[in-house]
Amino acid sequence: MDIAYTVGGSGRPVVVLPFHSSNVEVKWTALRWVPGLAERNRVIAYDSRGQGLSTRNPGGDLSVADYRLDLEAVIEATCTNRAVLVAYGGFAHVALRYAVEKPERVDALVLICTCESFSAWPLAGMQALMQENWDLFLDLIVAGASAEKKELLVSRFKKGTTKEDYIRLVHGFAASNVSDVLGQVCLPVLILHSLDQHWLDVEEGIRFAAKVDGARLVFLNGDIEPNDVEGVRAIQAFLDELPGRPPQAGTGANQAVAAPGLSRRQQEVLRLLSLGKTTREIAAELVLSERTVERHISDIYGKIGANNRAAAIAYALRELQPR
Repeated sequence: MDIAYTVGGSGRPVVVLPFHSSNVEVKWTALRWVPGLAERNRVIAYDSRGQGLSTRNPGGDLSVADYRLDLEAVIEATCTNRAVLVAYGGFAHVALRYAVEKPERVDALVLICTCESFSAWPLAGMQALMQENWDLFLDLIVAGASAEKKELLVSRFKKGTTKEDYIRLVHGFAASNVSDVLGQVCLPVLILHSLDQHWLDVEEGIRFAAKVDGARLVFLNGDIEPNDVEGVRAIQAFLDELPGRPPQAGTGANQAVAAPGLSRRQQEVLRLLSLGKTTREIAAELVLSERTVERHISDIYGKIGANNRAAAIAYALRELQPR
């Protein structure tokens, strides 16, 4: 079994699981998700079995457990110790189960257009149509697109899968249900959902998010998939708030400080504090409100044990500048 994967960019490791139709070449050249995230992260994207550039027509019945093995194989092959997992639809179930089983290998989850039970997707009940009239099914897949875009979308879909492989995938996810693991998720979770998703309505996204403790739910423009430009922006904002982001290139005053427990934004605020910037100046440079900057400063004090601005600056100059 060959699993195709690609790696690009540098920074925080982010593994982008396949969408239901997947081709890593298309992901890098025709869509924004992967190259957009790779601008500031080390992105690993792959095709699972029966998809894109991986082994096609793997034979036999497949299940979430099989797709989980593909994810684990890619993580091991790329020597990724910890990563953020970005997953769509049924593959969000794969990411959830992996994260619960191996929390030490996952920093956070980004789950796109998904639900507690895959039966909520009408796809699970459309396998007969897929078998009898593949072209009609593809027309339904792109029903929300403009006439001039439909041909392009169908072409991309066909590069990622065949009728036989797609039916096998949908059948493999049909009985998937993650109700048994949702309460065990102890990681930061971002849930993205399309406002015009005609396969999985907005209410389903709300119900799912309500069952994941502490999850952040963001609605974006889009249909089957959220708008990829908006999606990348939302994911990157979420990643910037995670603690422990690898420092950016550069040294000295222009280098973002890195302290355990501080989010990327808090690191930026602390760096500007160490340069003697006022709250108003920090707010202007980071395009934030002064109240938001004050909240970040208060959180920073608590995390580094500082009582005031002078103590925070002393901490930054003493502990966080390059030696």
